[in-house]
Amino acid sequence: MKTRFLLLCVAVLLLTSCASTEVMNTWKDDTQSQQFTNVLVVVVNKVPAYRTLIENELVNIIKKSGADAKSAAAILPNTDLTDEATASSATRDTGADGVMVVRLVDTTKEQVYTPGTTYVQGAYGGRYNRGWQGYYNSGYRVTNTPGYYSEYKVSTVETAIFDAATNKRVWSTITSTTEAREIDAIKSFLKAIRKPIQESGLFQ
Repeated sequence: MKTRFLLLCVAVLLLTSCASTEVMNTWKDDTQSQQFTNVLVVVVNKVPAYRTLIENELVNIIKKSGADAKSAAAILPNTDLTDEATASSATRDTGADGVMVVRLVDTTKEQVYTPGTTYVQGAYGGRYNRGWQGYYNSGYRVTNTPGYYSEYKVSTVETAIFDAATNKRVWSTITSTTEAREIDAIKSFLKAIRKPIQESGLFQ
């Protein structure tokens, strides 16, 4: 009974909430002492509007943390960042001393089963002086709701910061987002990633 109740609660939460993001782990290079003053934000997303949205929000978070930041989509719109040499040259041209890269590393689909329910109409209450026939008949006024499966997507995203001079990764965090729609997942991710970025100690 307890297991069925827990499964029902999980299903209700998934259906009533748009998206939920959890910070799985955060890593920082213990030898990293430099703080960045100018950060280039690069988001890997095939939808231009989503990429721009995420980059702009991350730029705002970094600026509020004390450093300057720029969106790659805004200042390098036609640059092929998949080519390492081109990306390195473009980064130097922007004057950035740090690069933040956000990328999707895994997507899985999971299911939650919501158990069916049984409602007995007239089983409780009513007159106490009625005959046994009334109790007998009420046992047949039963409404059954069948159980069902709900499918949802879980996206794992890595947010990493690199030293532009050495191209060395100095910080990263992994987040897991349960979502119904991509735009809801983005909003949830941005809300969850704010605190780890601000607490990284990498900006001045």
